[in-house]
Amino acid sequence: MKKIIAFVLCAITVILCTMVECYAEDSYETYNEIMMVNGKLLKNFTDEEFKEYFSAVHKRIFWGINVYTVNQNVETTYISSTLYNVENKGDTDVSYELDIVVDVSKKTTWSVSGSLSGTAKGSIKSFKSDLAAKAGVDYSSTSAESRKETQKLKVTVEKGSRAIVYLMGSARVTNGVCATYLCFINVASCGFEYFTLVNQYPRMEKRKL
Repeated sequence: MKKIIAFVLCAITVILCTMVECYAEDSYETYNEIMMVNGKLLKNFTDEEFKEYFSAVHKRIFWGINVYTVNQNVETTYISSTLYNVENKGDTDVSYELDIVVDVSKKTTWSVSGSLSGTAKGSIKSFKSDLAAKAGVDYSSTSAESRKETQKLKVTVEKGSRAIVYLMGSARVTNGVCATYLCFINVASCGFEYFTLVNQYPRMEKRKL
C-alpha cells in the first residue's frame, strides 16, 4: 500500500512539473508603470478577492484544470524603462543621435503565483497551452515571436534642461485563478496572468533644471 501511495505522489509531482515552463526572459513585472483601462494586475489582487475567485474553481472534476478569468484581454498602456537621462548645464544646446532598441512584434509573457510556485526552480512564466486555451488567450512563445529593431532618435538638449528618453507602448492583460485536479483531488491552486505586448516605441520628455 505504501508503495502505491508513493508512486501516486511521484506521478503527481512529475505531472505538476510538466505543467509549467520555465525560461529566462525580460518580464513585464519589471516595468516602471502599467496602467489598465479597468481591472487590476494579479499582484494587486487582495486576499479577499483571491478567496472569492478561488470559490469559482474549487468545483471538483476528475482530471484537468478549472479556470476563472477575472480580466480578459484588457487594454493596457505601460512605461517600460528609462533609456537615457541627459542633462545640459552648459551655455549652448547639445544634440545627440541615439540608437533605441524596441520590440516590433507581439509577444506574451506570464506570471504565476500560488501553490504551483514551488514545483520548479526559477521563475515560473507559463502554464502550458491547455490553460491558455481555457482562459481564452491567444499566445505564442516569446522566444519564437519577439523581434527587435534599432531605431535612431535625434535629441537636442537645450541649455539648462534635461532630456529623458524612455520606452512605452500598449498591451493586453488577461488574468485570473485556476485549480488543477487529478482523480478528483485538488493538487494545486494559483493565480495566473498573461501580458501581451502590442507595440512599443520611444518617448522623450524635456524638463528645466
